[in-house]
Amino acid sequence: MINSENLSFQLVDVLLVLAFCGHIAWTVKASSQCKQALSREIRPHSVAITEFGAVGDGVTLNTKAFQNAIFYLNSFSDKGGAKLFVPAGRWLTGSFDLISHLTLWLDKDAVILGSDNPDDWPVVDPLPSYGRGVELPGGRHRSLIYGRNLTDVIITGDNGTIDGQGSVWWNWFKRKTLDYTRPHLVELMNSTGVVISNLTFLNSPFWTIHPVYCSHVIVQNVTILAPLDSPNTDGINPDSSNGVCIEDCYISTGDDLIAIKSGWDEYG
Repeated sequence: MINSENLSFQLVDVLLVLAFCGHIAWTVKASSQCKQALSREIRPHSVAITEFGAVGDGVTLNTKAFQNAIFYLNSFSDKGGAKLFVPAGRWLTGSFDLISHLTLWLDKDAVILGSDNPDDWPVVDPLPSYGRGVELPGGRHRSLIYGRNLTDVIITGDNGTIDGQGSVWWNWFKRKTLDYTRPHLVELMNSTGVVISNLTFLNSPFWTIHPVYCSHVIVQNVTILAPLDSPNTDGINPDSSNGVCIEDCYISTGDDLIAIKSGWDEYG
């Protein structure tokens, strides 16, 4: 006679093994366990990245346009927040910072492309719970989309794409010619009320989505892809965080699909 309780535990064990093994695509489709994502929350103020001189030709570097747009929208953070709309196009950029009470919204044919010039990814200090750069002593390149000490941040859209163009970083790593630890694609630090949803993330230089020292985080209905031989392209790495819900995601990468972290070795 089969004990239903034992069978239930065995099923959970199997799902956990599948979820945490690398090189295996993982899809979760079930009734919602996360609180309703606020990805379609209406912000009272909205601008398009083109209003700040951005050109979506895949060649023009738009870092200043993203920085200037977000600087402008910061004036609405105490007025209900704002939305930065990224329309159809290929928007090349280096690293840029988000702000509180912001929705970054990508059209279905919008692609944010990470620059292949390492100078466009500033070097920042190691995380306290890592003590040093993970790959090399010292600092690390900042993520393409970055934020710290934020509240109420939404990164979403109509299944637009954020592409880290990580192949140059993977080659530098394999040749051992890196000067600093590779950057993540999205990293939010010391932040609360974060929603990442309805987007595709491609070819991260290192880990793809990294909430660290965060609380109340939802990652929902995202696709994360990288070649199976790409080094350390983890999908979602909640790190030293609480209240994180990951749901309805498809992940196929070169390393861990989801890895729950709390720092590194003696620093963690």
